[in-house]
Amino acid sequence: MKYREWIGGLFWLIVGLVLTIWSSQYRVGNVIKPGPGFFPLGLGLLLILFSLFLILKQMKTFTMPQASSFVSGGWRKVAYVVSILLVATFVFEHLGVLITFFLLVICTMRGAASQSWRRTLFTALISVLGIYLVFVVALKQQLPRGFLGI
Repeated sequence: MKYREWIGGLFWLIVGLVLTIWSSQYRVGNVIKPGPGFFPLGLGLLLILFSLFLILKQMKTFTMPQASSFVSGGWRKVAYVVSILLVATFVFEHLGVLITFFLLVICTMRGAASQSWRRTLFTALISVLGIYLVFVVALKQQLPRGFLGI
């Protein structure tokens, strides 16, 4: 088993437990008349179930990773993506959601995934178009606009 698969299963197990405990603070209701805690409870229980399947399946072949595997370079991409997300958090009100998301996709794909410019621009345009169509056109939601009014 790969160490990251085990960590991923453990992460989703914790998320499932948190959702299940959090949903107990709300009225759950039943299947016919669900309350506000029904969906988080169901989602939490499914996450717990699937993460336990993953963990138990992978425990048979578990081996501890070497100490140098994490240090060898994977953390740089994680730090880069987290940094880009933090910058996007602080500038999205000034630039607007669509421009910020467009730039976020470009920076992430070029920096962390090393994609070509053609693929990067295509993905960024399609993503922004999808966000606009779903939220503005279909759901009639107003997204924060930046100084350009976009």
